[in-house]
Amino acid sequence: MEGNAVVDHASIVRGTAVTVLSLRRRLLLLATCCVVLAIHGAYQWSQLNHASKLPYWGVARLIDDPIKRFGGVQVVLLIEGKRYVSVAHSVAGRRLARGEAGNTVVVSGTRNALNKSLRLRYASRHVVGEFIVDRVEEQIFPSSPLYRSANNLRAVTQRAANVMPQPVAALFMGLVIGDDRGQSRTMVNSFRNSGLSHLTAVSGQNVAFVLAVFGTLINRTRTWWRLGLTLLLLCWFVVLTRAEPSVLRAATMAGLSAVSFARGRELSARGALAYSVVLLLALDPLLITSIGFWMSSLATLGLVFVTPLLKQHLRGPSWCIDPLATTLGAQVGVLPVSLLLFSSAPAISLVTNLLAVPVAGAVMLLGLPVAWLCGLLISLCGSVVLPLCEVVMFPVQCATQWVWWVAVVGERVSPHGGANVLLWLLWACFLAVIHRSARIFA
Repeated sequence: MEGNAVVDHASIVRGTAVTVLSLRRRLLLLATCCVVLAIHGAYQWSQLNHASKLPYWGVARLIDDPIKRFGGVQVVLLIEGKRYVSVAHSVAGRRLARGEAGNTVVVSGTRNALNKSLRLRYASRHVVGEFIVDRVEEQIFPSSPLYRSANNLRAVTQRAANVMPQPVAALFMGLVIGDDRGQSRTMVNSFRNSGLSHLTAVSGQNVAFVLAVFGTLINRTRTWWRLGLTLLLLCWFVVLTRAEPSVLRAATMAGLSAVSFARGRELSARGALAYSVVLLLALDPLLITSIGFWMSSLATLGLVFVTPLLKQHLRGPSWCIDPLATTLGAQVGVLPVSLLLFSSAPAISLVTNLLAVPVAGAVMLLGLPVAWLCGLLISLCGSVVLPLCEVVMFPVQCATQWVWWVAVVGERVSPHGGANVLLWLLWACFLAVIHRSARIFA
């Protein structure tokens, strides 16, 4: 007996030593990654100061889609390997507005260093300066095949959306592919003040719905073909949505999960989130300055950690508890950023999200293929099929309109200041009552 005790004690000591050694190695690896990330980030930040101040005439590539702003057309141009936020007016603006992300144009103008007050705002997009456009040649050169396919599909979606009223069409484009250029300031403010701002632009939820739409076709292939097609679809969707930070995060998580599944392993949501954030920051440290990246990551963090706890401790009908826990988990995750940057966290968001998010999800899941079908018919047959497309798109229009109405009503009834804090306290009391009732009747 004493010999066995000695052996067990020795095994425990060895196991403890191995655990400590493993912990030291992980801490050393973490410290090394932090140092490398800091050096890489410092280098990328220093590159933002290297803007040329010389006039330029030559070829430039459009990084994003032109948008009407400040009485002209604004777009980010890639000039001699550097990105410049550019503004064009008059004839140059109209010509530049005909371009799309990935196209190349011949431009002439003046380059300047970016204003220090704008440097942080454009840092995540690697913009180094401003380019005042004087002239744009009429010819626009096509982009790569990947960009052309994405641009053509965006055009098809826009044709289908045009059968709806303009404000609804603008919101629909934002819901399904993140094109929020047509959304008015009033609409954006309504969604922000009602806690629904994550719906006005593309989010990680869109990635899941796109995989669901194409999943029935991809899942019929063999394992490695399935992995290749999934990764290709994710890359294509990133280009389609103009590489929004939230989509980059979601696509990276989905890609890592797909790779793990193909290797016969299961990657937890926690691991996928951690690896995706670390990988993206390692590749592009300036993403740390993107509000969208942190809002998306923290919302997912709340869904991964807070939502399961709420579902575990709250009892009630699943149709009520599941969406409530999901909504509250995401809101808790983004709460620090909302308070720090926007000085507000509307408590009405729990109600508006419960009313709007399921309908918005249906628009993303069903409205996207319907819009592609209608847009394709309009492209092939012209205005002859417009009445038919209006009928087919009418349910999508009603669902999109509902999401907008929820945002407008939510903004109007949303309390402010102390009343908003009181409403948060009431929500906390409500959840405590549900939890206590579940324990009593368990």
